[in-house]
Amino acid sequence: MSRLRLGQPAMPVSALDFLRHPKNWLVPSFVLTAAIFAITVIFTGSVANPAADLHHAPVGLVNLDAGSVTPANTPNLGAQVLNGIRAQPQQPENAVSWQTFDSLESVTAAIADNKLFAAVVIPSDYSSKLISLLSPTPQRAEVTVLTNHGAGSMASELGAQIAESAARGGSAAAAQQLLAHAPGAIPAANAILLADPVTVAQHQAVPLGARTGNGMTAFFYSLLLMMVGFLGANVINGLVDSELGFGATEIGPVRRMLPPRHISRLHTYLAKCLTLLIASVPAATAIMAASVFVVDIDLPHCGLLWLFSVLAINAIGAGTLAVVTLLGPIGIVISMIFFVGWSIPVSGGAIPLQAMPPFWRFLGSFEPMRAVSDGVRALIYFDAHAGAGLARAWALLVIGLLAALALGLLGNVFYDRRGLHRIHPRAIGHIQQFLQMVPHHKDPTPIEPTASFAVTESVTP
Repeated sequence: MSRLRLGQPAMPVSALDFLRHPKNWLVPSFVLTAAIFAITVIFTGSVANPAADLHHAPVGLVNLDAGSVTPANTPNLGAQVLNGIRAQPQQPENAVSWQTFDSLESVTAAIADNKLFAAVVIPSDYSSKLISLLSPTPQRAEVTVLTNHGAGSMASELGAQIAESAARGGSAAAAQQLLAHAPGAIPAANAILLADPVTVAQHQAVPLGARTGNGMTAFFYSLLLMMVGFLGANVINGLVDSELGFGATEIGPVRRMLPPRHISRLHTYLAKCLTLLIASVPAATAIMAASVFVVDIDLPHCGLLWLFSVLAINAIGAGTLAVVTLLGPIGIVISMIFFVGWSIPVSGGAIPLQAMPPFWRFLGSFEPMRAVSDGVRALIYFDAHAGAGLARAWALLVIGLLAALALGLLGNVFYDRRGLHRIHPRAIGHIQQFLQMVPHHKDPTPIEPTASFAVTESVTP
């Protein structure tokens, strides 16, 4: 068997030669299939059946009914209706978490902190108007449903549907009880009103701006921050490796390869994280500038949102860099699954966690985009209230950033101490000596090992 001598051209390999080895195409196929399977399960499972998966959807109840003094001493019908709503069996079990408030101000404050999807407000004249349905001058009571569009379109819609259905059902039951105790026959027109005794009016408890996408702009803004963190980390990983001589940079037909530097894994990771930190500042600025000056969406608290954006980008990016630097190319797939594939569905931005199965709710308790979405939502829609999810978002992102840095630093220190170099220091010297002998198609002058240079490969006839 002949040995390849220095300067001797390598034997060409065709695509068929590559495919003759099953490992070359089986491994990528398996990795891609496994990744997309895991992502598909989480994506589709999160929206399979929200009504059946509903669990503890928060809906408020407020009784402002003053009651009605009648000869029959009719009690407060508003209180009866709310008691009936709370006692009503739920399907599925514990689908709704009814929360009682004693004033309109307190329930509005709860919605302003994004604690409720919606709320049922029984008016002060509820009993008197319901009893009037037995009289010659019947009047329907108007029940108010306070909506929370800042919670997201699906959460707001689910809450409004639950609240309106409860108000109509509870009022109809109360009216039928009144009818059963009526002293005599009532006109047919009154009987029709008793079957549907209330009107329901929906009002936004916390009005949103005109350009907020009906509560969806926060989700898309969060998605941009996640993309910058994940994609930016992968781009920075490749570019820094290229500048350190651990990988080639290709632009069209031009291939640029620098000599490898003698740098530890730890300092390589630190260089990538610091580069990400620097890049996150103009990136967060660009997102905000495009949103405000080009698209003109409503973004209050721009200063806080900008700081939060920088933190979110670095938390996601540092985690991605930690996984990629420790695991190599397979780390890109794993970080994509964790930071993208599993994070988007359980972020609560499009679908509330209360409408997802238990495992999905568990994922949402620690996936980073949930914290990003909650924080951006609080900043854009809820006047930067700490109780609207902003305090939790700050805390989780800081914890996530520290955990990512700890993983990356400790993992790379372990590799360094075990002597698991990317390129052995002795080999770096040999590579630099070898590169001095490589002819350059423009300048054949030998290049000093310490000089910064590029090797451009060209094909000559």
